Amino acid sequence: MHMVVLAAFLPMEYGNFVIRESRKAGATLTSAIQTGRCGLLKQEVAMSLFDLSGPESIKTIPFPSEQDGLLPYIRRRQPLLLSGIKESLPFIQDWNYDFFRESLKSIRIQRQSEDGIYHYLGFERIPMAEFDEVMRTTGNGYALEPLKGRGVSEDLPNDVSVTLPAFVPQSRFRVSNLYIGPGKNKSLLHYDETHSLLMMLEGRKRFILFAPDQSDCMYPYSPFSLRALLENRVVDSKIDCQKLDLEAFPKLGKAKGITGWLEEGQALFIPAGTWHFIEAEGRNVSVNYFWLQNRVRDWLQQPLLDFWLKRRAIDVLDQLRKVKHKLSAAA
Repeated sequence: MHMVVLAAFLPMEYGNFVIRESRKAGATLTSAIQTGRCGLLKQEVAMSLFDLSGPESIKTIPFPSEQDGLLPYIRRRQPLLLSGIKESLPFIQDWNYDFFRESLKSIRIQRQSEDGIYHYLGFERIPMAEFDEVMRTTGNGYALEPLKGRGVSEDLPNDVSVTLPAFVPQSRFRVSNLYIGPGKNKSLLHYDETHSLLMMLEGRKRFILFAPDQSDCMYPYSPFSLRALLENRVVDSKIDCQKLDLEAFPKLGKAKGITGWLEEGQALFIPAGTWHFIEAEGRNVSVNYFWLQNRVRDWLQQPLLDFWLKRRAIDVLDQLRKVKHKLSAAA
């Protein structure tokens, strides 16, 4: 027997099922109790962040070939799916896991934290053969390899070369990264101060996006939180996406996101300041671009205003560290 369990239902009977509304935890929608020869079986349906999807759907357009092809959407801070990435960017035609496994000597990875999330902290560089073993066995490793811009390794082969789309200004470009995951890898709920274009080369990823004007529902860290500054969590939400707690974070229940699937051959444009959570289904390979193209009015709105304040606080901390180092050296 198949049934759909909805949180809005009052306790009722459905065949040999009894549907009850659970009130003890904000993130538990309902409990379904089934009786029969096997006795009593209780199953709790936990709330997912994807349940916060609103009525709005994401628009899909062909990959722009003009310099201003994305500009109207950037100004509106409107997320998009772009189709035809391999036809528009021929250099990625053959890029998949097998290509990188054969081309790269080493790769920069991170291990899962205790909560099962990759926090983009504590990277290590390992031989590609070792990473391949991780991919085939434990799956405890997620690769983030810079391909262009900041942090590019000397080990990167010449044939792994990235060119910019026409709509990404060279002067505003920051970095292009390669991401390789074993499956079920997921991000934190966060935003970026830059625009992001995530291109799916192999596999698929599910996403939910929340507009910048919903920042109050996302429970960001305070720009004056020393812990967040020291742990480099200035763009993260306090919400644990694996164990949603609407009692601790009641405004989250009012949020309305845009959900969808990023399929192979597509790109997802995420405007600066847009909150997002992304989860991969199986083995996945993707490449992204980050570029800074914000107007003054964008910096004056949340969450980018908080980011600006946090960056200034981080700059002060960095200066204090330098002063302390000089004083220690002079002593």
